[in-house]
Amino acid sequence: MSAQEPLAATSAEPAPVAAVKLLSAVLSECRNDVALRRYAEVDMRAIDEILTKLKADPADAAAAGWVRQIAKTWSNRLRGGDFRHIRRVLDLLDNRERPT
Repeated sequence: MSAQEPLAATSAEPAPVAAVKLLSAVLSECRNDVALRRYAEVDMRAIDEILTKLKADPADAAAAGWVRQIAKTWSNRLRGGDFRHIRRVLDLLDNRERPT
């Protein structure tokens, strides 16, 4: 999944910004799924706004909370599939280190 690509590029960015970029990559791929396209389009618009807010203030708790809500919703939507990227988004928001 190309959602792994932003991780290498965002290592120097604050964790919430990296989380939003990873979630954006996941949602971009979900836009190709007929059943998920409508939800992905709506959430991508929100992600664009959230990214703008977090770039201005990476400590914005409201924006981070919004990302967490979207990620948890997608965790439920992708329950039958591979949602490890969503788990990584939540880990970034919780400032957990990536296991090696």
